[in-house]
Amino acid sequence: MVELTDITDESKNFKTPKEQQPAGNDKTGDLSDDEYGSDFEDDYDENETIADRLVALKDIISPKQRQNISTFFNATSSLVKSFFSKSGNVAWTVTTSALLLGVPLSLSILGEQQLIEMEKSFDLQKDANDLLSQGDNNGQSAPATA
Repeated sequence: MVELTDITDESKNFKTPKEQQPAGNDKTGDLSDDEYGSDFEDDYDENETIADRLVALKDIISPKQRQNISTFFNATSSLVKSFFSKSGNVAWTVTTSALLLGVPLSLSILGEQQLIEMEKSFDLQKDANDLLSQGDNNGQSAPATA
């Protein structure tokens, strides 16, 4: 069986020569790590969120400067919103114009090209038929007359 015993750290009870200064030379800025740590641990809240810390920073910035920052942020966000709104409207206008004008134009150009190709193929067939008919007429002999 294991028995646990509590061991206390006795090194904290002894002061180092640096800490054994006369009482008249106490400085409030010279806090040891233990003293500072205990103050810090008292102020530390484990449930504190970043939002709580930002709210606490509100007291550091003056109200006039906060108002200026708020005005600048609101103006910038309004400008960005209006820019994206107008650019969306322009993109919509360009896209619909391209569809309404471009699609019928491209279809008519495609139809015209197909018509030209059909005329070329008919001309080639006509030329081929003419050549064949001329060859038949030249190769036939006239019937003999008696």
